[in-house]
Amino acid sequence: MPPMTTRPGDQNLRVLTVSADPALAEEFKNALERIPDRQFSLFTTGGEREAIDAARRRQPQLVFIEVDADGAQAAALTRDLLAQVPDTVVAGVFAPEWLEGGSAESATIIHLMRSQVRDFVRRPVSATELRAVVDRLFAPTPQVMAGEHGQVLTFVSSKGGAGKSTLAVNVACALAQRYPDEVLLIDASLQIGTCAMLLDLKPTTSIIDVVRERDRLDKTLLRHLTLSHPGGLRLLAAPPDALEGSEVDDEAILRIVNMASRTFKFVVIDTFPAIDGVLMTILDVADRVNVVVQGTAPAVAGAARLLPVLEGLGVPEHRQRLVLNYNYQSFAGDLRPVDIADRLQRTIDHVIPYDGRVLVSMNTGTPQILQARRWHKFGQAVLRLVDDIDVASAEPDTAQPPSRMLAGFRRKA
Repeated sequence: MPPMTTRPGDQNLRVLTVSADPALAEEFKNALERIPDRQFSLFTTGGEREAIDAARRRQPQLVFIEVDADGAQAAALTRDLLAQVPDTVVAGVFAPEWLEGGSAESATIIHLMRSQVRDFVRRPVSATELRAVVDRLFAPTPQVMAGEHGQVLTFVSSKGGAGKSTLAVNVACALAQRYPDEVLLIDASLQIGTCAMLLDLKPTTSIIDVVRERDRLDKTLLRHLTLSHPGGLRLLAAPPDALEGSEVDDEAILRIVNMASRTFKFVVIDTFPAIDGVLMTILDVADRVNVVVQGTAPAVAGAARLLPVLEGLGVPEHRQRLVLNYNYQSFAGDLRPVDIADRLQRTIDHVIPYDGRVLVSMNTGTPQILQARRWHKFGQAVLRLVDDIDVASAEPDTAQPPSRMLAGFRRKA
């Protein structure tokens, strides 16, 4: 979800709110007044037709639409508004009690994202949350010059237990064997990060130290705050205390990843399986998003919901790789890769086979890729994924990933 660009010095934003509740306009007025370094012109409307007329006349840069339980009305209005004012940005406003939670809430948010709702704020509207949304959508993203930054790769999944962290660690180690001391693994699973344990490292520093030093962060300090692994890898560990993870916001992670990409040839990021501001920022700057899927029916169903969300967040298919991870033994009725590809209507780029030695390596803290022999199927599969990354880093604009050229498991025609 790339932020909107604004002209230098143009801090005035035209904001339109759409709600049948007159109290919402007052909430926005009070919250906007507490954002000191921007100027806002606020307009309010109640009904759908009135909102479209106001959008035509006022040409708002940002529209907030109140969201009901199923989101259908807000989704329809978003499409109508964007048809009339395509350059505007639409965000949703919801009261937490209106959404039932669990799968119902997820389905509503996914439906809205597919309709190009770009972000959300909760009621009562707070200045802090509103400021974060405005900055995410409109603050210019710091740019680095072409040729001055390395590849940024992230691993995501729709649920825990898919083997995302294990793959991130093994891929990072394999890259580090080729490029010693030029690969950084960032554990951005801020509440339950496991990368240090999987590498048998005892963190003396973490991502929190980088956040607290961000005003003087440079390449030398960043390297100093990372942990060195004997395999040639460097790790920026997750916070030792889950509560400290709240210090890592989207602005902090953006600064860290941008500095890391100017310091290392490859930056590999493990993430928490939840869509929040930190993950959305990582998706913005990632050159490649590796979507890790288990071969079980619930996991495939979760991936089917996640893939269109990634598209809605500005991660097109060519920046994604679908990685099917069999981190369990086969059983009767096990889903085949071709069936999963057909269900997802996507080509599966990489299939990682089950290997019991991977489970042992997780307990010992010695990544299996550092021990895998040439004939081990797990090692071969991980190295194919690394080859894919290597080709893309050499020719990022023209390279065709090997898995697609070699026709892996494709959806049925």
